[in-house]
Amino acid sequence: MNILASYKWLKEYLKTDLTPEEFARELSLKSMSVESIDKGAEKFAGMVVGVIKEVKPHPKADRLRITVVDVGSRMVEIVCGGSNLEVDQKVFVALPGARARWHGEGDLVELAETEIRGVKSVGMICAPAEVGFEKLQGGEKEIWDLTKVTQAPAGTPIAEALDLEDTIFDIEITTNRPDCMGIIGLAREAGAAVEAPFVWSAPQLPTAAAGISVTIEASKLCPRYIAATVKNVKVGPSPWWLQKKLLQAGHRPINNIVDITNFVLHEYGQPLHAFDASKVNGGIAVRLAKKGEALKALDGKDYQLTSKHLVICDTERPLAVAGVMGGLESGTTQTTTSVIFEAATFEAVSIRKTARDLNLYSDSQLVFEKGLSTEALPAALARALQLAAEIAGGEVVGITDARVGEHEAESYPVLFKKIRARIGVDISDENMETILTRLGFILAKQGSRVVATVPYWREHDIEAEVDLTEEIARMYGYHKMPLTLPTAPPPILADDQTLVWEAWVKRFLASVGYTEFFGYSFIDSKSLEKYGISPMDAVRVLNPLAEDLSHLRPSLMPSLLRDIERNQANYPHAKVFELSRVHLPKSGDIASDAFRLVIAHYGVDNAEHAYQELRGALELMARKAGLHFHFGGQVTDTRWHSARSTQIAFGEGDARKVVGTLGQVGDVYQQAFGILRPIFVAEIDLEMLMPHMRTALSYVPVSEFPVVTRDISFVVTERTEFTALEQMMKAQNILVQKVALVDIYRGKGVEEGKKSITLSVTFGSTERTLTSEEVEEIMTTIGHGLTGQFGAALRS
Repeated sequence: MNILASYKWLKEYLKTDLTPEEFARELSLKSMSVESIDKGAEKFAGMVVGVIKEVKPHPKADRLRITVVDVGSRMVEIVCGGSNLEVDQKVFVALPGARARWHGEGDLVELAETEIRGVKSVGMICAPAEVGFEKLQGGEKEIWDLTKVTQAPAGTPIAEALDLEDTIFDIEITTNRPDCMGIIGLAREAGAAVEAPFVWSAPQLPTAAAGISVTIEASKLCPRYIAATVKNVKVGPSPWWLQKKLLQAGHRPINNIVDITNFVLHEYGQPLHAFDASKVNGGIAVRLAKKGEALKALDGKDYQLTSKHLVICDTERPLAVAGVMGGLESGTTQTTTSVIFEAATFEAVSIRKTARDLNLYSDSQLVFEKGLSTEALPAALARALQLAAEIAGGEVVGITDARVGEHEAESYPVLFKKIRARIGVDISDENMETILTRLGFILAKQGSRVVATVPYWREHDIEAEVDLTEEIARMYGYHKMPLTLPTAPPPILADDQTLVWEAWVKRFLASVGYTEFFGYSFIDSKSLEKYGISPMDAVRVLNPLAEDLSHLRPSLMPSLLRDIERNQANYPHAKVFELSRVHLPKSGDIASDAFRLVIAHYGVDNAEHAYQELRGALELMARKAGLHFHFGGQVTDTRWHSARSTQIAFGEGDARKVVGTLGQVGDVYQQAFGILRPIFVAEIDLEMLMPHMRTALSYVPVSEFPVVTRDISFVVTERTEFTALEQMMKAQNILVQKVALVDIYRGKGVEEGKKSITLSVTFGSTERTLTSEEVEEIMTTIGHGLTGQFGAALRS
């Protein structure tokens, strides 16, 4: 998260003379990173307070008027279309050379003297949106009336008149430091970083009678809730000083009551909420919503609540979604005369889940879900009550503080020697104590050791003794630490074999001509259904980023086919693969995940060639990884072509397991995805194979005796598989070392439904040279096997 922080506002609590650049450097080096520096006065160069002396009609345009404006050093005529122009009115004037945004739209434009419908115009009378204040109410339409905003005379530079001579820092706040989401917490942190005094004393809640009754029913989700009732308030616009601070912080001023809550949020980092007291019936209860309850929130939308959502209620209905957003019906309006200010802390995870479940977000929710302390509430509420009295005339009539248990601060020993050893720098004990004290830790002697008590604003961040080391190291300055390489060799850790083989398979497939697909882990329900997978059999994402990312992938095939369809127009033929995890649902448990590999040829013209090439790539990969695949067995899954698919198995004997499928995707599923030409795919359960994969090579000596090769040609039925032929031939004699496919022929001279195959059979022995008679005898046996088992017709 980022915060916009005014340097002037920070220096109300931090006594420093550093330039903005020096301050940003030190804070970035030791704490939060300053992303940018915006010097306000520079944006308003050439802009002054003007006083309208005369308003005349434009002779050629009914909607335009000619104003005579005093800009200090002279009188100028400015043509303006504003409908709220009046004599003696103070206005925001941008003179020639200044940069403004016409009607609050588009880029900044440098102004020049010009003629508008034949009348010379020197500059521009600006609306708030035209000079960067589009968040002011009415800022988009009318000119900015400064009469009640400033007492500065005509010609005063705008930056001076409106107190805009300031520097705004855009600071990134890490998620573990919600205390720095407010000006005071940021000033405290900066004080330690730049070694400057932090001057702030917490305001105290006024003494008041017990207020509205507060009951905390969900005690684990709301440890503390304070309600302060304020009467006789007058709702209206906030004074300029407060509006200016909100605008600089990125907030939109609304009315003084709402502005107070936003002001305290930005100054103290503590969200507050204001209810119209007249719309709260009976007392306040903090509980889980009941079945059927609903709330119209301040954004004007209706939200259906469930028993998972924490709500703030009166005796009749929900008033707010706790920690997220208030209800529209109980919000303050121009007629409000009494308000109830809420200051509370809520369990962070509950707020985060509720916001995402309802898809409802707010500035308060973003802070609450980081985790806040119960001890921050009194000071923040006291500040709100001060402001309510100052700018709304309010009078506190009752305060109720309901809490669950007492606050117990954590303490950890400061182990000076161990801290020095961890950091590797000789920092003195006194220096460490100074750093911790500046950060708000309370140090105390307990016998021979020093113990640091964690300040309440860091209770969700400092969770162990070792965290003190980080605090001291960063405030000492990582940039000051010596750049010395360690003398000891780095520890050697065993690589994660899953990652090793994942990388190896990807490198191998890329090396043999395949292009990798990179897909999301998510898939849409329509793609699952197209591939014959019910969305009920996939893990559904409760808060998907988009409609087409609604489920975790149970298979890589749907996304593979979808991606092929998207690529086929530009790349009609390609060899692709994807290796990723799939997520398989488990009843009553979290989903399991496993590696799957899909390798595909799409845009296929020659089915046989595609099959052979794909199988060859698999066999080469298996051989290099110390595996041996068996291809064979009928595939009954209708998503595969019934005659052009086979099972892939691994292992021997009873240990053999099917690990995948190789073949053509079924026509119905190919067409469902709009793919024009056949696709051959190998889908493999790589998770099952990884424990058996090896890259260690074994030496097999070359036989000193020659091998003998013979070719054999025969005609068999179209459905006869090479694997079955190979297994039969090798089973005839141990001297058969290798069977290789030479050619397949269909056409003239071969009966339809059959094919002519030529195989090359290699014979050899490690003990002797084979004789021609031995080889011919085995070939005869093989011929008998072909005719007997496969009904083959041998060809001469």
